[in-house]
Amino acid sequence: MKVKTAKGAILAQSREPLIVDEFTLPDELGVGQVLVKIHYTSICGAQLNEIAAVKGPDKFLPHLLGHEASGTVLETGPGVTTVKAGDPVILHWRPGKGIQCQPPSYSWHGKKLNAGWVTTFNDYAVVSENRVTVVPDDFDKKIAPLLGCAVTTALGVINNDAKVKIGESVVIFGSGGVGLNLAQCAAMVGAYPIVAVDIVDRKLEMALKFGATHTVNSKATTNLESD
Repeated sequence: MKVKTAKGAILAQSREPLIVDEFTLPDELGVGQVLVKIHYTSICGAQLNEIAAVKGPDKFLPHLLGHEASGTVLETGPGVTTVKAGDPVILHWRPGKGIQCQPPSYSWHGKKLNAGWVTTFNDYAVVSENRVTVVPDDFDKKIAPLLGCAVTTALGVINNDAKVKIGESVVIFGSGGVGLNLAQCAAMVGAYPIVAVDIVDRKLEMALKFGATHTVNSKATTNLESD
């Protein structure tokens, strides 16, 4: 590969600050692997929980994190057909089209640095073909990472889990990244009313812009209503 080293935020010990350091990439890409230059990444509760080891001891330490980002494809391995060098892409945790490859082999100070099918807390990443999807050239790279988790998670909840139908009511607790997209997706399928609940008025005001019809500040018990 053209790129030999990368810099990333590494989880070396649970409940400790991430270590920003260089690590070594594999000499060549394997079947179904894609080398991506990361432009922007976001962070969600899954990564915070990983850092805090809320599910118990982390047997994969040290490892890289992150599953939602925007980037540009630099190189592709054997068998890759859905993306090519130069493509602008989003990186996502949910499998898409293409091969699910073996996770990459990284090295950090002479020892193995673990990574899954996608990581985004690094400036260069070797990821699985089915974790990248092409987006238009003019798509805003700063907001593109939201498509890698928050937007698709919300769509899945509304369409697949709750199976919301026209005229059904929806209550959303929390108006953060996923909550706002839940309001947006609920509006797309014709739900009513769509009630956003939060303790921050600024977030509730934004929820109205995204599709909520009513809001409740559960701390101050103030209410807003859309026009």
